[in-house]
Amino acid sequence: MANTNRNKGHDAERLYVNRFKEAGYEFCITSRYGSRIHDDAGIDLMNIPINVQVKAGKQRGLDYSKTLRDIEGRIATMFPPDAPEHNRDTIIIHKKEVGKGKKRDKYDELVIMTFEDYVEKIKKK
Repeated sequence: MANTNRNKGHDAERLYVNRFKEAGYEFCITSRYGSRIHDDAGIDLMNIPINVQVKAGKQRGLDYSKTLRDIEGRIATMFPPDAPEHNRDTIIIHKKEVGKGKKRDKYDELVIMTFEDYVEKIKKK
């Protein structure tokens, strides 16, 4: 079971690397490939202007608030004060499991961020 979940997560990371590349971030890579410190800090994708944690499947007991706090805390302790990771929005992309026989729709892929970060994002436009 652990390998199935691990593979599901790695597959989702590769999927979003490709989707960010299609969106114009041609140097996007997984942190597993690019940087151990990013991976250890909970940042799954690199070379894009946001900190991204990718989740896939059911994720029983997933607490988005705790996950975002944990990433922020790890960034604070693992990166130098002038590192760009401190000033980037942090999001969770959750590719939810839909179950057999069900058709995936846009509500099965969620982006989670703090309200404060969201307001800052929309004020910049």
